[in-house]
Amino acid sequence: MNSVPADTSGGRTLIRRLADWASDLELDDAPDRVVAHLRSQLLSQLAAARTGYAHPLGRRIARAYGGPLQPDPARAAVSLAMAAICLDHDDTAYAGHLSHSCVTVPVVYARQLRLDGRQLLTAILAADESAARVTAAATLGPFRGQAAAHTHLAGTVAGRLRALDAPARAWVNGLGLAFSVPPWTLTPGFLSTDAKGFAAAAPIQTGLAACDGALAGLRGPADVLEHPEGFLRRYADVPLPEEAVAGLGTLWHTETLSYKVHPGSAYIGAAVECAVDCAAELRAAGAAPDDIAEVVVAGSLLTSGLDRASRARHIGPNASVAALNFSLPYNVATALLTGALGPADLMPPAVERPERWKLAAKVRTVHDPLLSRAALLSTAPLGQALRRAGEHADAWVRAADERAADLLPPSWLAPETDFRFATKRLGARVTVRLHDGRELTAHRAQALGAVGGGGDHTAPAREKFLRSGGHPEVPHMVAELTDLDANGVARLISLALSGAADEARAEILRGERRRPRRSRRTNSVDTRALEGAYGRLLGSADSVPDHVLAELAVQAGALAASGVLSEVSGTAVDALVASAPRDVLVDLVRRNAAHLLGVLDRMPAGDADLWSRIVEELRDHVERARRSPEGIAEESVERAHDG
Repeated sequence: MNSVPADTSGGRTLIRRLADWASDLELDDAPDRVVAHLRSQLLSQLAAARTGYAHPLGRRIARAYGGPLQPDPARAAVSLAMAAICLDHDDTAYAGHLSHSCVTVPVVYARQLRLDGRQLLTAILAADESAARVTAAATLGPFRGQAAAHTHLAGTVAGRLRALDAPARAWVNGLGLAFSVPPWTLTPGFLSTDAKGFAAAAPIQTGLAACDGALAGLRGPADVLEHPEGFLRRYADVPLPEEAVAGLGTLWHTETLSYKVHPGSAYIGAAVECAVDCAAELRAAGAAPDDIAEVVVAGSLLTSGLDRASRARHIGPNASVAALNFSLPYNVATALLTGALGPADLMPPAVERPERWKLAAKVRTVHDPLLSRAALLSTAPLGQALRRAGEHADAWVRAADERAADLLPPSWLAPETDFRFATKRLGARVTVRLHDGRELTAHRAQALGAVGGGGDHTAPAREKFLRSGGHPEVPHMVAELTDLDANGVARLISLALSGAADEARAEILRGERRRPRRSRRTNSVDTRALEGAYGRLLGSADSVPDHVLAELAVQAGALAASGVLSEVSGTAVDALVASAPRDVLVDLVRRNAAHLLGVLDRMPAGDADLWSRIVEELRDHVERARRSPEGIAEESVERAHDG
């Protein structure tokens, strides 16, 4: 079950294929929507670092390793990453907590190497895509999320070497050296002590050392990922080597980023927001904390599993911030009592208040199969990997939890080929029962800021940074980052982090010369209107009949495969409706629409006029399906009857 498929790439190893692509990656290769995520990711990670440094643990980190603006970039990277991870206020992608290395390393080296704004964003992009892909290849194993410390081996090597514009051979050796000694996270320290910070710090140190060695001529094994005794064999129960290289240049992991509004594990984010909703209802009902008999949190297997692991350790007022971040009872109780949850709730005097622990003792968690089903169907945190695993998915899930195997979507669902409509549905339902028999309930299909929620990530990232006490000019500078020269980037970083660890600005060191950037072609077909139509349709899918969803799914899939927009076979629609539950139909529309849009983005310029007309016609059809689903449904049924 944990064997690695034989190499079918003509002798080029996974690392060589990834290095050849990422070392040559330019910002213009990525769509504008992906570049927009890079800006939000940078701003959000700077905010997470600032809130971390403001915590007592962050101040201890600064005493131990120095601040983020010190002249030594290696120590600055360790300090900055540990500060950002300590409150669990960082952002997540489908595969990995990328930013601790993928943002941190380019940021600290930007000052030394005199990077301009485009070069900084390019380094972050290359790091994101490299780290997320290697992490995804080992997702079906013992380490996910922040515990997957190996994410930062790839993020560090890619982020630094792309900032240096190093050749692909240096990437191959750097990654080979780093992944020859990958970290192995142990649960006791990670879940309940300050050792959690080393899940980012240790691999960053190893990755930087590997870069030094590779640049000096040290050699590492190019096949370390897929070797029979290599990384994937040791770190994955079901190795997914194709995840490391699938869709290079078309499948952008960066746009699977979810942005945290509250500090804490992503598995409890929706529950906290439900508690915030219930807090307002409690105030309106005139209920006091002592009126609460119990609080029941319904969640997916991921939420209930985290709660079980957290409760196995004693958590109270003297607990570490890591333990508090994983404690569903404490965070839900705090949100119920205060109507919010922020960094200040993870430090004295807030964490010492007895009323919080009294209410936390009344919180219990139950498993909701429907929420598990939605989580497993989503892109993140497991859905894409389960689709890639194919027939092996059932056995892996069954070994982890027998209940989850019965909730898996159909095995015939293929992996996504485009992430523009990626989802992360980790939902929750919170019920507050009062002693007088009244009940208050709130439900969230996913956490605020989670990918696929339909909201804009730019404003939340800006608000998060400003709430951290950051300089108000920084969000504007990040928005204009592609126009900033090296001096502007250095000023941005200094403004963003000055005062975060009570240190003065350090002198900016001059780095190596870089090769000039290459120009890239632009897309020949404008798909923005069609993408918007699909997005609006997915946002109102609850009101769209099954036959319409099936027709749209088949239509998008057929057009992507054949390049011909034709009438959909009623037989095919009927067969799909009969074989696929409603949630799968919605997911097929999402996946096939994203795949189609990705195909359209890559159309040759000579076909632009023809495809522009096809896109316009399809957009109109999708809009009609959204606005008048009953009429479209009648047409679909008539075609099915005739077909």
